[in-house]
Amino acid sequence: MRLSKLQKFILEKCHNFKASLPVEFYDFYSSVRGGKKRAKSKKIIQDIIHKSLDSLVAGDLLTAIGKKTAKKWFIHKVKLTNIGKKLAINIIKSRQRKLPIK
Repeated sequence: MRLSKLQKFILEKCHNFKASLPVEFYDFYSSVRGGKKRAKSKKIIQDIIHKSLDSLVAGDLLTAIGKKTAKKWFIHKVKLTNIGKKLAINIIKSRQRKLPIK
């Protein structure tokens, strides 16, 4: 499964904590953009994060805790599955810089 930058960010955040709230992932857009301030409304950011969480749940990388109505999921917490933990560790390891041996 190919993951976007947001999905990798979500997996890393969930690896650091036992259970995470979807609100904790909103700071992805402020950290990725750097100094640039892009005006995205909170509703658009919420929809993007919700779709990313849905795809991670469908890929069996996360479990979602919340309410499900006939049309929509209302996610309150997310947790990593065993497959998600292994993938999160691989993502963290790949980001660590390897020092050259002299």
